[in-house]
Amino acid sequence: MNRAGDKSDTEAALVARAREMVPLLRERATEADRLRRLPDQTDREFRDAGFYRVLQPAMFGGLELDYGAHFELSAEIARGCPSSGWALGITACHSWIFSMLPAETQTAFWRADPRATIATSFFGEEVTVERQSGGFRIKGRWKFSSNVDHCQAALLMVLVPPTNGGRPSALFLFLPRRDYRIEDTWHAAGLMATGSNDIVVEDAVVPEAHALDVMGCNRGTSPGGTFHANPLYRLPLYAVFPFTLVGTAVGAAQGALDYLTEMLRGRNAAVTQIKLREQQSIQMRLAEAAAEINAAYALLRQDRARINTLAQAGQMPEIGERVNYRLNLGYATKLAVSAVERLYPLGGAQGLGAADPLQRAWRDAHAVGQHIGLVWDIQAINAGAVRLDLACPDPRI
Repeated sequence: MNRAGDKSDTEAALVARAREMVPLLRERATEADRLRRLPDQTDREFRDAGFYRVLQPAMFGGLELDYGAHFELSAEIARGCPSSGWALGITACHSWIFSMLPAETQTAFWRADPRATIATSFFGEEVTVERQSGGFRIKGRWKFSSNVDHCQAALLMVLVPPTNGGRPSALFLFLPRRDYRIEDTWHAAGLMATGSNDIVVEDAVVPEAHALDVMGCNRGTSPGGTFHANPLYRLPLYAVFPFTLVGTAVGAAQGALDYLTEMLRGRNAAVTQIKLREQQSIQMRLAEAAAEINAAYALLRQDRARINTLAQAGQMPEIGERVNYRLNLGYATKLAVSAVERLYPLGGAQGLGAADPLQRAWRDAHAVGQHIGLVWDIQAINAGAVRLDLACPDPRI
């Protein structure tokens, strides 16, 4: 069997394993929400299954599957617990970003433990960065670091002042766990169990080899992209990154549809004893939600195939293609949120409970849609401007 077939078989086996976990994760979701992070058992199960390593280089103990494998897994897991799907997709993606750093940095980290994982934060507050001989000295606070409690290191985005005028440069700086502390700040209405806490750096020195030029990742010219033969590590970072996030919204919608379908098959209206499943309005809501979810999956899988096909051909997507990826990612998120909105009224008073799966899917799908990489207005403006031969408003894409 050829390498592509091996990859496909491996991904199919992982998705099947994720599907088996859905009922258990649905049962565990209330406890996860109470903890406001993944339960330790869930994290162990994800590690044992290899979920976090799907985009990690094979030479460092990873599975090195095609881009988007983490999307498929997060969507499947999100059917049972959207927060768990989010944490899975995010953590798996961080290994992909880390693989763009210099080879010696990757080797030193994963040689100690190939199952070690990395958190990130793109959003710093009151950050100070100083260039010094051989690296950088930093301090500050970084927010929204999902699943950080279960990770052994972090990539933090900083803006480094220019040396000779011009604009600051954006870098990822890699820090081992000993160089920062985690503050438990994540109290949210949606994605409650993602543990998206703050990272605080009091004073740390980061060697040059632990720095990664963000825009180099966008151009496919990162050190790891040059070192690794697989074009996976030369994909344009910002154009494709939201595939990491969107699976949670689509999976949450599918989970809501699954749950509501099961519930309505045997449920009568409490007062009138009408069989709800025989009501055409309910049948139509279920059908339209299913169509929206199917459309979202089809759109995303089409683009995923296109991304990997271009990569294997050694082609870097042009700006029109990049903004179209982001447009479709935003629209797929809209479809998922619309599906949940369509289903939610059918839950009745039971759906008001914080522990109800339908309520959780509604909260979490909306929370996913708030991410800047998926917000519809932003993606639409970028794509519309490029279509009209204007500059893309977001220079990172």
